[in-house]
Amino acid sequence: MRDFPPIVGPVLLLLALPGCGGGVTATVDSVKAAEAKWKAAGLRNYDLEWANSGMGTGHYRVFVRNGEVKAIYSVLPGGREVVAKPGAPRMYSVDGLFTTIKDEIAQLDQPSPFGQPKGTTAILKFTPDPDLGYPKGYRRDVLGTPKGVSIDVLKLDRDPPPAVPPPAADPASR
Repeated sequence: MRDFPPIVGPVLLLLALPGCGGGVTATVDSVKAAEAKWKAAGLRNYDLEWANSGMGTGHYRVFVRNGEVKAIYSVLPGGREVVAKPGAPRMYSVDGLFTTIKDEIAQLDQPSPFGQPKGTTAILKFTPDPDLGYPKGYRRDVLGTPKGVSIDVLKLDRDPPPAVPPPAADPASR
């Protein structure tokens, strides 16, 4: 059997981590470039559907008009929607997703990043949309802990109707 350098084991482990495949490393510069592309696109009216999992889970439909979040619906299992009234609605928009990723990057410089000792390996990756720059997906894995997070944009409608639709009572009403 062939002997491999000591680095091969950790590298193979990193490649095997769930949720880490694909995308680019989330750095200040990579996120800034994607965010600049998003801002240059100038989308002030859009409907966004995204889901997250990890320490918490959720599925949301977000309606942005004239650059402001006008409504957020939480999508329940089975497809029924309820109006969500979070304290910071803008955090549910594309700009909010960028803020979340930037806040996560800033954690790496903290004394206890993600609640772990300094020096703990955390892998942050995101997939920017090639045309508009918005984050289509984001993954954070902290080695040796169950502190993974994922955010997936399921849909972005860049030409929505002017009026925000009512919440769906069931999946057939969408």
